[in-house]
Amino acid sequence: MPEVAPHAAADVASRPVPAVNLRMPQRLPLAPAGPPGDIATALRVFPLLAGLAPAAVARLAKTAHRRTYAAGEIVFRQGEPARGFHAVTAGGIRVVRMMPDGRERVLHRIKPGQTFAEAAVLSMPAYPATAIAAGATETIEVAGPEFVGLVETDPAAARAIISSLAGWLVHLVGRVEELTALSADARLARYLLDLPSHGAAAALEVTLPLAKKDLAAHLGITPETFSRVLRRWTDRGIVASKGATVTISDTAALMAISEGEGS
Repeated sequence: MPEVAPHAAADVASRPVPAVNLRMPQRLPLAPAGPPGDIATALRVFPLLAGLAPAAVARLAKTAHRRTYAAGEIVFRQGEPARGFHAVTAGGIRVVRMMPDGRERVLHRIKPGQTFAEAAVLSMPAYPATAIAAGATETIEVAGPEFVGLVETDPAAARAIISSLAGWLVHLVGRVEELTALSADARLARYLLDLPSHGAAAALEVTLPLAKKDLAAHLGITPETFSRVLRRWTDRGIVASKGATVTISDTAALMAISEGEGS
């Protein structure tokens, strides 16, 4: 906790872990909040809240705040009290857990138009993962008590929110399947095929939106495995890689790999 659209539901069990090894810059000042009506208008575009009545969104907006974060700044840490959820309006967020061996496992990447931590606010006393600004980022933080109060007192709002979270749960089931049942080759192949592409059928070009080490973490593989798979595909003429650009020369072969039929 919507890969809101998906929500960044915090969907893993809470357990104390070592602090994320990132610098934690001093919190930047709140962005100008503007009148509550402006925040309410901004909140209505998020799928989690799009089904709510205007009065319900306005209720949440009264105690919401605009926040800004520098790249690498911690939005919240795993184990901290779940005081509210965030709606990303600019930039991006990485939701991570630290593995026992010290490696960082990226659970979700949250983009503008998505929300995260709403499930934690509704059902957990503390955040089950750490949220880190991936770059200069702006969010609207919605106060937890007001959100919980809305769900408890407004049946129509509760139904809309539950429906939205259910859609995110379906997405997470697919994500778990990918990470547990698919090989590293199949995961990477599916990811490349899902990216926007351009060019001729025999030379489709996609642009990796993340650094290769971050993409490897997102796919649940090591950077070494990521590089080894790309190199093997390059040798076989399936893809060509230059910087962030990957050219898919044999789409049929990559689709077969994505279905677990080759490597």
